[in-house]
Amino acid sequence: MIQINPFKGSATPPERATFEQPLELLLSCHEKIVHFSSALCNIVTALKKEGWNENYAASVDQVRHYFNVASAEHHLDEEGHLFPAIIALDPELKTSHGMEMLTIINDMIKEHVESDALWEALDEMLAERSEDFATLETLSSQFKADMHEHARIENEQIFPYAKKHISKDDFKKMGLAIAKRRGIKPPAP
Repeated sequence: MIQINPFKGSATPPERATFEQPLELLLSCHEKIVHFSSALCNIVTALKKEGWNENYAASVDQVRHYFNVASAEHHLDEEGHLFPAIIALDPELKTSHGMEMLTIINDMIKEHVESDALWEALDEMLAERSEDFATLETLSSQFKADMHEHARIENEQIFPYAKKHISKDDFKKMGLAIAKRRGIKPPAP
């Protein structure tokens, strides 16, 4: 099996990513998205050389589980909580920063839709244990490139802006709302 532990050498240990710190949680998700999309490319490269076996199937299923569960939740966290909080900072778009953030957010939402469609096609092929390795390689490479660039833009533009302008109290409320939406009871204060 190909090693796909997302925390090996990670800058963000799992204990740092909590609902009390929603930006850290989202950043940790980005690290996993980058990691798992890279791991998928490595697996597909190995599949192309050796074909399917139990170890590759198990590794693929770990990647599929991540993108079918956690990654989908991540998009909901951003679209339902972080992005609205940023837009609420300048709802009438009176500043150039407000307009710039709205443009980036709209681009990110569009990319969520596009990456979800790409993942759906890729996931179907992986679930079927497709032997169309050329298409798997093309799709996984595109998915990896898209995921890495998407995470980079959010990490470098959206998250710093949010950290600078959203209050600690609003982040706390955001974290509680994210936990509640996911059906997780946050720890007592």
